[in-house]
Amino acid sequence: MFKDIVSFYLGEEKKGGFSTVIAQDGFFLCLEIYSGLDNDQGYKIVESIKTKIKQKLTTEKYLINNLSEFDDFISSIVTENNFPTGFSLASGYLKENILYLKTINEGKIFIRRKGKYGLLLYADNTASGEIEDEDFFIFTTDNFLNLIGGRVKIEEIFADKKPKEIVDEITPFIKNKNDQGAVAIMVEFLKQKVYQEEIEEGIEREYKTNIFSSLKTYFIAMRNSQKTLTVIMAVFLFGLLLWSMTLGVKRKNSLLIEEKYKKVNELINQKLETAQEVAFLNMDRALILLQESKEELNKLKTEAENLKVKNNKITDLEKKINEVENKIVKKELANYREFFDLTVDDKEAEGEKMILSENNVYILNKKKGVIYNLSLDKKSLEKSEFSEIKSANLLTSYESRIYFYVKDVGVYEIVDKNKPKKVIDKDKDWGEIIDLSVYNGNLYLLDKEKDEIWKYLKTDNGFGNKTSYFQKGEAINLSEINSFAIDGSIYLSGNNLILKYTSGTKESFKYDLPSNKFNFFKVFTNKNLKKIYLWDKNSGVVYVLGKTGEYVSQLNSDIFQKGNDFVVYKDEIYLLLKNKIFIVK
Repeated sequence: MFKDIVSFYLGEEKKGGFSTVIAQDGFFLCLEIYSGLDNDQGYKIVESIKTKIKQKLTTEKYLINNLSEFDDFISSIVTENNFPTGFSLASGYLKENILYLKTINEGKIFIRRKGKYGLLLYADNTASGEIEDEDFFIFTTDNFLNLIGGRVKIEEIFADKKPKEIVDEITPFIKNKNDQGAVAIMVEFLKQKVYQEEIEEGIEREYKTNIFSSLKTYFIAMRNSQKTLTVIMAVFLFGLLLWSMTLGVKRKNSLLIEEKYKKVNELINQKLETAQEVAFLNMDRALILLQESKEELNKLKTEAENLKVKNNKITDLEKKINEVENKIVKKELANYREFFDLTVDDKEAEGEKMILSENNVYILNKKKGVIYNLSLDKKSLEKSEFSEIKSANLLTSYESRIYFYVKDVGVYEIVDKNKPKKVIDKDKDWGEIIDLSVYNGNLYLLDKEKDEIWKYLKTDNGFGNKTSYFQKGEAINLSEINSFAIDGSIYLSGNNLILKYTSGTKESFKYDLPSNKFNFFKVFTNKNLKKIYLWDKNSGVVYVLGKTGEYVSQLNSDIFQKGNDFVVYKDEIYLLLKNKIFIVK
């Protein structure tokens, strides 16, 4: 059996193209697609390949048994993922002591064996053969080869060095050039049998020594002691023998896990270093490397748990992954403090919804039929109390005017604490109205059922007739949407989705988030803010984006899982939690 020591080089992503490396379950793939593929498509291909590898290499029914089957396997990857015509790859698969190899187009595989170095495979070819101890293979493409300086330069750099030493040496050199799309995997194979025999021989020596010592003591006891004492000693020595055997197995398992840790630690550290290098320009790739690091660690943890081995180094490695992840995704553990307690005015006060208007927040207490008006600058509290508010579902405000929506009735307006006045009657075209907002005096109703945003223009006498906010042909299915925010453009958010519209037309809004699993409870922004705030209540996270979708940071706090609503004022988050308002930052 052989173990593989792996290192890789991953250049910046080429615009319009995609490149990646995969090292999984003895399978190695170095892929460069020149054009015709964006990052999202590329990462979907990577996940598809990994799933196929796992199925093919771990399911007995589908196992690869010869070079022809490996060739067919790689061809099926290309076909099923519909690779563009311009691509190159170099791949390999180690089964026991046989290495199967395949290259396509500009893919190249080099070998170093017993101090001799050469090009083993290139263009559209396959090969297979037995590997030897300390064999060193390089899977790459012409792009990387040209950056290094060609085959002659490669021989100089790769002579008598370990994979990680090579990557450390070449990285500063290549980074000074245009390394877009450059990829390479370097693999050294070492015999595990030698290491295994050393462990077993050591344990066997320890085991025999313990047995000999125990037996010697036993015979002395039989010669010098009475019968009772002899029996006691026999029982004791039998227990000692069992203890020695158990200790030997534990020591063997610990040594095996320690050896595997060394390999995994080296691979994970390289992935983490690369992730930090590419994070600024390519967050998606950095996140994939972080995920791969976690997967490698989980495999090691599972194996250690199965062998009942506790290794503190594994725990330390897990902490390191988390630290690098927090640094890359700018994950912050948010602190919070109480800002205001509504019960100072009423012991039964409680809030359900909260909206921001200039420097005030309006808080809906549907149960009591009250809307509180809290000045964030002065911390002064006023309230409007009317029976109609007990039926309110949604709330918004504009220039000291409060608007609230009552299902199956319409929209009411409160001005200067006067009795609510209905300003918009229920419309037969309405479906399920789930959000309400005002911008420049105009009223917007988000209709989830009818896939519409109804717009009502402000007039001298109230509001005019409704129109669709969307331009012709721009409306989409809003069944997954649960919130919207307006700053001139409209941002729609919901289950795993963010959309941006301007003047009723959908914009190309590409956003980078450090996760593809989110469920947004609310989106918040306005014309006074430079950022967009997305609240994933289930995860207890608020993600912060720039107005063009660039990722800024994320705030994590258990209070985000408990809150009822939130707003942002002067870049500080104000969170409503029943009868209290907290500042979270």
